[in-house]
Amino acid sequence: MKKRNLFFALLLGAVASFTSCSKDDDLTPEEIEANEKQELVDEVTTNFNTVTSTLWTFKEFQPSEDLLAASETEDGAIAKTIMVKAEHAKNFNLILSFVAEGDSFNPKVDVNLSDEEIDTQLKAFQDAVYPEFAEWGFILGKESTLASFRRVIAAPFAADELKIDDITNEETGLCIFSIAMRDFSELSYEDAVLAQKQLVAGNSDRIYFNEDGTLTVETTDVEFGVSKLILEEVK
Repeated sequence: MKKRNLFFALLLGAVASFTSCSKDDDLTPEEIEANEKQELVDEVTTNFNTVTSTLWTFKEFQPSEDLLAASETEDGAIAKTIMVKAEHAKNFNLILSFVAEGDSFNPKVDVNLSDEEIDTQLKAFQDAVYPEFAEWGFILGKESTLASFRRVIAAPFAADELKIDDITNEETGLCIFSIAMRDFSELSYEDAVLAQKQLVAGNSDRIYFNEDGTLTVETTDVEFGVSKLILEEVK
């Protein structure tokens, strides 16, 4: 670059920097904070829209230390079932999507297997949890079991107050709840910073993207603490 052109480039950069600083100097601290909060909300909105516009599949379940410890005890039947279900969930080729309905989104979980393959995987799971029924050769509660696998990938997005019957229909096995983005309008800037990964209204758990493009959805159990569901985008 010629020296003359370099001089003008530096001059323009200095003017732009001065103009930006002067613009900030004209704002009150409250206005500066309001702008910073809006930038944060815009980023959160982008993250929420990315989550709800992407197809996700199960990658990994990372149990909390308490859940893992409980699953290794003689009295840890519930914890063991959670662990076994998470282990078998990856075999069902579950695809999570969100269907927009006004300002809310309805989670939908497809099981991308043939009917024969579904029966095979359900039988394998049933035999692992209830080995005493293995020789019977039939599946107990097919739709309700499918509903439980759909909850593995969808329930972490549900509002904290929802119960199992509010999340899936045991007769059809389908998801029946909806989600919406958290409202940040009444939060102070400091509270918005703290809550920026709590994307879903009514859900106190964090949802965030990882450097490799996967999505972490935390899920809190009153007894076992915080575990993590890792989802990856369907390519």
